[in-house]
Amino acid sequence: MATKTFSLHCDAAVKGIVTAALREYAHAAYPEGGSECAQVARYTLLQAADTVEAGIRNEAGEVRLSRRLRTQLKAALEYYFDRHDKQTASASVQQRIRFTELLKGSPLYASDLDAARLADQS
Repeated sequence: MATKTFSLHCDAAVKGIVTAALREYAHAAYPEGGSECAQVARYTLLQAADTVEAGIRNEAGEVRLSRRLRTQLKAALEYYFDRHDKQTASASVQQRIRFTELLKGSPLYASDLDAARLADQS
């Protein structure tokens, strides 16, 4: 039987981006006062952000999330980087690739993200 969860392996710096992306997306995609289904989706994303926040406490943490959240987390990260790119008039191609790999189970740490940022700037 297939597992119903997936793991995020990251450090505190990456955790900050993941939780910010989840929270920003939850508020943007599912504003208060929407349908009951939208409110459930919003609550679920905000709970996922809290789970990641609580679960990643050190420089090499891991947290398990429902596999059903992977698509929403991918959308949240795309939303986060779309907004970031627009605000800074930059492109975050390599950073997005690293976060896609994170969602597939690869670890992502601040040093990896710094290297991706440098590659995006060149």
